[in-house]
Amino acid sequence: MEHKTKKIVLFCKSYGKDMLRARRMAESVHRFNTDNVPLYMSVPASDLKQFKQWFGNIPCHFITDYEILDKSRQIYGQLPGRFPPHLLQQLIKLEFWRMGLCENYAWLDSDSYFIRNFSRSDFLHDETHPYTVQHDLKDLRDFAARCNKPKIISDFEEMAQTFQQISGRSGFCFDFGPSPVVWSTHVLKSLHEEYLPKEKKSIYELLEEYPCELQLYGEAVHRSNKIPILPIGPLFKVFHYAEQFYESQMMGESEYSISKEYLGIVMQSNWSTAKKRKTIFDRIRKRLHKKN
Repeated sequence: MEHKTKKIVLFCKSYGKDMLRARRMAESVHRFNTDNVPLYMSVPASDLKQFKQWFGNIPCHFITDYEILDKSRQIYGQLPGRFPPHLLQQLIKLEFWRMGLCENYAWLDSDSYFIRNFSRSDFLHDETHPYTVQHDLKDLRDFAARCNKPKIISDFEEMAQTFQQISGRSGFCFDFGPSPVVWSTHVLKSLHEEYLPKEKKSIYELLEEYPCELQLYGEAVHRSNKIPILPIGPLFKVFHYAEQFYESQMMGESEYSISKEYLGIVMQSNWSTAKKRKTIFDRIRKRLHKKN
């Protein structure tokens, strides 16, 4: 089998519960992918057969979670016995680089989908340097101000300041999401070869200490100096809250109008199951407090 490292690929970590959303995402990739950027998807081995059946002829390269995690085990040993499932998903995203398939990857979640044409130039500044999603969270700040929910932003800033310990910087609290985001394998390799040995930690311990892969990678970019920081705003319009979606509908927004500014949409899949709508920032903040 021919193996050639690509400049950029798309990557998604999914599982059986999100199969239909993952198919919608993959269909949108197939429809709008003008440069034929390859899509890779990691799924549990137990779900692989069903995923292949559901995807049919939709172009997608499937790999199993085990293939990625086994490479981590060879470096860091067995996973901790009580490693939480949500951190396991983050670990797979962070360790995909070890597959040696690409120099950069834009990963997106199953609850995302493209709404207009995209190409490699949406993720890469040139043939060598990727963009880094890094912004001031304006969309959510504006929503929080309109709805009088300042805690949304204060929770984020408290969380973001904690993650700045990775880079050793202080100052403005950047948001390094939402997905899709573009990750450089050079940055992730530096995290493995330079930062973790210096801190005498495994990738498992790092994730337990800093349980948000988006902020972790963003601060790693600032720390490593392996790539120039070429900031871009969110690539997709994200609806963190159901209220945001309803507000958007009332304002008359549509996929057509949203596509003038964004490549796609993220409809977070936890609206219907969450008893209380709490932001990811709030959950992470509480987890960090428990560690301290």
